[in-house]
Amino acid sequence: MQKVKHILVPIFICFIDYVLVIISFFVGYLLRYGVDIPKASFAPFKESFLALGIIYLMAFSFAGIFRKRFSSHLQLVKKVFIGMVVGTLFSFAFMYTFRIKWSPFPSSLFLLGVPTGTILVSAANIIVHRIAKTLKTNVVVVGGNPDEEVFVNRSQIQIMHVTNIADILQYKDIDEILICEHIEKDSQLNLLIYLLNMLKVNVSFRPNLYSDLLSENINQENTLKFLATSIGRKSDLEETMIFLVDIFGSLVLLLLAVIPMLIISILINLTSKGPVFYTQIRAGKNSKPFLLYKFRTMINEAEKVSGFSPATNDDPRITNIGKILRKTRLDELPQLFNILKGEMSLVGPRPENFHRVKQHKALQGLRLSVKPGLTGLAQIRSFYDLRPKHKIKYDYLYIQRRSALLNIYIILQTIPVIILRKGL
Repeated sequence: MQKVKHILVPIFICFIDYVLVIISFFVGYLLRYGVDIPKASFAPFKESFLALGIIYLMAFSFAGIFRKRFSSHLQLVKKVFIGMVVGTLFSFAFMYTFRIKWSPFPSSLFLLGVPTGTILVSAANIIVHRIAKTLKTNVVVVGGNPDEEVFVNRSQIQIMHVTNIADILQYKDIDEILICEHIEKDSQLNLLIYLLNMLKVNVSFRPNLYSDLLSENINQENTLKFLATSIGRKSDLEETMIFLVDIFGSLVLLLLAVIPMLIISILINLTSKGPVFYTQIRAGKNSKPFLLYKFRTMINEAEKVSGFSPATNDDPRITNIGKILRKTRLDELPQLFNILKGEMSLVGPRPENFHRVKQHKALQGLRLSVKPGLTGLAQIRSFYDLRPKHKIKYDYLYIQRRSALLNIYIILQTIPVIILRKGL
């Protein structure tokens, strides 16, 4: 029965996709002309729709849309989009080859067809795969049971348990390996790195394990650093999408914040001595130092008075304007310039100073494998006075799950957090 389902599902999806591609052209005509579609413009489509549909199906096959299973909605939508773009390029070339015969065919339909077709085909494919229960992530869990929050914002999960890393090799169709126990042997660590790089399997850890990933008997700092960098790295496409979200989002926020930032600058200047902005060297991605920008909320040169001690409630070093800025988180606005410079991201672990990084091992490794962020999963999930080790746990979780869509979700969730004066 399972084999029959794996055969029938791709065939059914192929038929549905063909129909929806044709429908997307009809929608394009309606968007282009309304209900009064010129016969001269529609005639070339009537003569060529069979060939156009076949071209798109070939492009979908090239993009991998007709596979038996998808691990997530996002994976499916990405492949549909790639298929629509490739199909559109070849369809345009096909129509251009016969331009003398089909010259009245409006080229704008190809541009309209990409977003329309992507939405229709993606929605239909998701529905079919959900009904067939072939939209799921196959996860091999090594060791004990994972925390429930490890699977936050995930699609359907199929979990397979093994007692050690070597047992993973018995499974062929897996998407992710979740480590829930300490790694105590070099051979286990080497096998894990092999799976990560050669088999292209995502490896993640239960967040509270990472800071104690290696036992005292294994002294491989370079290996741990390599493993952290590999876990924090996503595909080139995903990294590009995250970068675009950062640039577009920071530009929009900066445009909205121009006037408030000018008012804040004037108030700081009028109410206390010292510069408007506070700057400090912080640890960036891979421990690369960068100059962090904030609005000054403390008395001038507060660090010379009390060192690097963190601020507390009713801290005498905080100015009256500073108290308001801290409560509303407006003192962080200048970090939008850090994001535009490529030193920070909109979402990520909060940037730490090198003094604290050197003091706490948990702030090193995986936490420095990505750019620090203006907000993060730890900030929308917790109160401001949550214990640091719990915030670090959320940072680990975010780094292993980071994506453009998760970043957008966290950015949107940050708004009510700021209004309610929680987190961050």
